[in-house]
Parts: sequence; C-alpha cells; structure tokens
Amino acid sequence: MHILIVEDDERIVEFMKRGLEAESHEVATASSKAQTLDRTEARTYDVIILDIFLGSDNGLDICRTLRQRGVESAILLMTAKGTTEIEIASKNAGANAYLAKPFSFDDLVETFARRGLLLKFAEGSSVLQLHDG
Repeated sequence: MHILIVEDDERIVEFMKRGLEAESHEVATASSKAQTLDRTEARTYDVIILDIFLGSDNGLDICRTLRQRGVESAILLMTAKGTTEIEIASKNAGANAYLAKPFSFDDLVETFARRGLLLKFAEGSSVLQLHDG
C-alpha cells in the first residue's frame, strides 16, 4: 500500500514510517501544503495521514483542497488538540477518519476500523491492507 504522511514533527513521522514500513508499505512524507500537493499530483496514495496543525499550513484546508482536486485516497486527520469541533470540521473537510495525538500504532488501525475502513492483514500475508467496510 502507498501511504503519504503529512506531518511537521519528525518524531511522529519516524514513529509512523517505521511501523508502516515494517509492514511492507511504501511510505512517503511531506511537511507542508506545497509538498503534499506536489506528492499527490505525482502519484496516487491509498492512504494520506494528515496533521491538522502544520506550522503555517492548515490540514483542514489541505484536506479540502485534495478533495476539490479529486483525490480519492482515504484521509486520516490527526491533531494534538482533539475537540468535538475539530472532529466535525475534519469530517466536513472530507476526511475519512480523525485521530487525537498521542496515539499508538494500534490506535491508528482501530481508528480506520471504527470509520468503516479496515486496516487488516491479508490472509497468509504480513501486508497491512485498507478495505472499504
């Protein structure tokens, strides 16, 4: 699976990247709106994991822009400031799921499952796959 992580905190990027690459996923990273738009124009991703607060950029705005451009990837928005308002704004921006930091790799998998997007191991394989519920 091709996954794009959009996050400006290198510790979080490395945590997610290590976990996903250990499951044989191809992982790309971006830390700004410009990089995200460049990466999504260059290739299609199965999943985009997108931080809401990216320095001067806003993940909600990036999510809306991606949807307006026809990007159909599953989008998970994440934030350190988890509130009901932000969760609603995430959904309204076109995100498939929302996750408050800090979280574990298992929390990431559970979040997709709760939203009808199942991250699971393929039968007889160690590759994590995303399936619509």
